[in-house]
Amino acid sequence: MDRTFRRSLDWISRPALFGGILAVGMLGVHANAHAAMMSPAPFPVAQDEDPVQLVKDFMHYVLIARPDLAEATGNALFAQGDGMTEAAFNERLASIVSENDLGEKAERVFQRGRRMDGVGDMVIRFENALENGRLELARNPERVEQAIDMLTGTMRKQMLAKKRLLAAGEYAVPALLQVLVEGKNPQLEIEATRMLEEIKRQAVLPLSEALSHLHSSVQPKVCRILAKIGWPTAIPYLLQVAQDSSSPDNVKDAAMRAFRQLGGTSTDVSTAFSALARKFFDQEQSLIAYPGDPANMVWGYGDYTGLSATAVPTNIFAQVMAKIEAERALKADPRNQTALTLYVASDLRRENLLKAGQVDPLDDGGSYSPQFFATASGAGTVKSVLSMAIDARDTALVRDAIAALGETAGRGAMFSSGEREPLLECLQYPDRRVQYDAALVLGGSLPSKGFTGDNQVVTLVASAIRAGENSFAVVIADGNNDFDGMLRTDGFTMLGGGASFYDIEPEVNKAGGVDLIVVDATPEKARQVVSQIRDNPRTGATPVIVAVDPAKKDMVAREFDSDRATSVWITGADAASFKAVTDNLLMKAAGGRLSQADAMGYTIDALDTLYSISVDQGSVYDILDAEPALLDAMASVSGRMKLMVARVMAMVPSQDSQRALIDGAMAATGSDQVTLLDEAARSARRFGSFADDRQVSALRKLIEDSSGSGNNQLADAAGRLYGSLGLPSSETIQLIISE
Repeated sequence: MDRTFRRSLDWISRPALFGGILAVGMLGVHANAHAAMMSPAPFPVAQDEDPVQLVKDFMHYVLIARPDLAEATGNALFAQGDGMTEAAFNERLASIVSENDLGEKAERVFQRGRRMDGVGDMVIRFENALENGRLELARNPERVEQAIDMLTGTMRKQMLAKKRLLAAGEYAVPALLQVLVEGKNPQLEIEATRMLEEIKRQAVLPLSEALSHLHSSVQPKVCRILAKIGWPTAIPYLLQVAQDSSSPDNVKDAAMRAFRQLGGTSTDVSTAFSALARKFFDQEQSLIAYPGDPANMVWGYGDYTGLSATAVPTNIFAQVMAKIEAERALKADPRNQTALTLYVASDLRRENLLKAGQVDPLDDGGSYSPQFFATASGAGTVKSVLSMAIDARDTALVRDAIAALGETAGRGAMFSSGEREPLLECLQYPDRRVQYDAALVLGGSLPSKGFTGDNQVVTLVASAIRAGENSFAVVIADGNNDFDGMLRTDGFTMLGGGASFYDIEPEVNKAGGVDLIVVDATPEKARQVVSQIRDNPRTGATPVIVAVDPAKKDMVAREFDSDRATSVWITGADAASFKAVTDNLLMKAAGGRLSQADAMGYTIDALDTLYSISVDQGSVYDILDAEPALLDAMASVSGRMKLMVARVMAMVPSQDSQRALIDGAMAATGSDQVTLLDEAARSARRFGSFADDRQVSALRKLIEDSSGSGNNQLADAAGRLYGSLGLPSSETIQLIISE
């Protein structure tokens, strides 16, 4: 069929031309042409078509379930953007939908077309472009200025202006505030004031930031606007102006009235800013203007620029603001320890939350690192940070705080009588690495007085020797699931699975915790299961992946927005995407996977700590608690690691440890054998001989075999062990006689 005929059929199917046409035959078209029209074969669409008509046609074809026609029309529509920037194309698309009242129809298209074979990807592309265009259109500074000019126009212009400004939200505040600052048009000023009040909470942060910088003639107006909006975020800013000695009396009165109307009670500016910093640290979603946007605005005010904004990635926005508010609290009162704690905690968390390739535009790189402030602030502050991190189940922050505490707290500062001891709580924290980190710090401190949980420390330190060998996962799913294979391929050891959390709970408890839980269920059940996971002390901070249907991804993701240890994955996506989601989740929730280098670091640190414990005479710890793990490691590791294990085992007052050392020495070769013989000799000198007859016979044979071999080092080491075991000197005399 030629292109002209196909195009004629295309026009027939359009809603604008189809009314009244009951059959193709009425146009005199042959029946074969009607059959061709019903064929799903694609057809070309002219790229110079009217874009408005293309948008209408695209929607129509999706709604009548003609994916072939919809796909072709969508391709033609997006091809028109080849000579435009993406932002410009998106804005034009949003304008078409808005100006032609196609919004409700677009929603029906999205609901029906997202999963329609043959056009699903195009529908999603159209939806994303439309949403981005709506944002870009609403926030365009020129359109905002035009809308403000229309506020005093005809009724229709006023209605259109208000609609645009409400859509712009926070982004309209600078221009609206400028109307109040200039004060040239009383009527426009009234309308601008009303708009700021109608924008509500999204206007509060920019107005609050500007408040202390404005002229005294404008400040009372802004105070009244903030009071009218009624959002408590403004409380510390109002109190700051009210207590500023340079503020005129009328400004102080207006600020204090607004402060009281918003429910302000404390009259301490530093305390008020600390309270706001804590809300940001807790990531209260109501404080974020656009939680779903990739970036949110941190506002500043310049004498010449007025209100200006810096776009900050949304995932770190709350922590950036917590840090800013904590700094303001410290400027108001440098003695505010709560503010110092919040500053350190938010700064550490901000760094943890930065994704690969992201930067904090407010960090110029010239300031001190978060780790510097964590250590320089002292052990007391770090313990407070650790407490906050535990309460928030923020595993990455917990580990940062433990590391800082290990670098700042000596024996005397590790514990404080009568106070909360967050480091001891970490011995029960639902993440193995946190338990290891805490045990290593506690073990290295070598306390001379007992404390709650001191009997767990050596055992945990010893288990860190083999930290990298297993990552455990469980799957909660109804019926069969496809996750086991992907998880095993990804390096996880499966502990089992079940249809509910209670089915897998025994395995989790037996293993002492788990590194990842996958939940494949309906949104309602997933919500219930994740709640059960979070309520269990062994899984309260465990990373969880919730598998969801593509159409419900956004809804489920919003459910777990405030849970940094939970992510969603689209059911049916490939193994590579599952691994990517897993990697991102583990990085966000726990600081990343336990790499080979991490595991090696734990092993070395654990062995060093155990050696320190073994040689310290005043410590409350008992090195015998580490013996089972040391014996297991001695039998399975090799090379340098085996020598490090032997160094510790030589300090364990036990028959089993000494015999394991001798067996290891007899089985070794080369320089390793010499070292192991010497470690066994050190054990014998320290604790006496525990060697059995079999081992003594093997040692005799080793000495005989080394005679005349030229390996004097080996013979000397064997002789040292022989003498340390207190064996009869007749054996040595026989060797002399036989020379």
